[in-house]
Amino acid sequence: MAGKLTMGTSLTMTKAGSEATDTVIKSLTSIGSVSGEGDEIDVTTLDSPNGAKEYIQGAVDWGTVDIEGNVTDGDQLAALRTVFDSKKTREWTIETPAGHQIVFDAFIQTFEYGEKTTDGLDTFTLTLRVSGDVTFTPGSES
Repeated sequence: MAGKLTMGTSLTMTKAGSEATDTVIKSLTSIGSVSGEGDEIDVTTLDSPNGAKEYIQGAVDWGTVDIEGNVTDGDQLAALRTVFDSKKTREWTIETPAGHQIVFDAFIQTFEYGEKTTDGLDTFTLTLRVSGDVTFTPGSES
């Protein structure tokens, strides 16, 4: 098989506090990659083979996830802005049509109202700063 399409992928912010339900972020045009990078720890010793440098992996930084969408729901945009202003870390879930899930905690690091042009759509951009580890669960269509 050549691969799976990503049309229909969703992003959900898990409810917190007094919120009644999870928030599925609507009208997304792009969910950026989730990419981890491990620190390197130098474990070279005086008796390392052939004087070669030796390393082990240290802590993993999962970086940021860029989100882009069209403004179709002012209430949703206001709710996202409230989360941004709160500076709180929330749980987020990306789910693909194949059922793969990527779950992580993140705060909204960047909140941007898109550029307004004569022939453009009203857009928004978020940058989610991942905090901690990321969990990947394969879907049933693996």
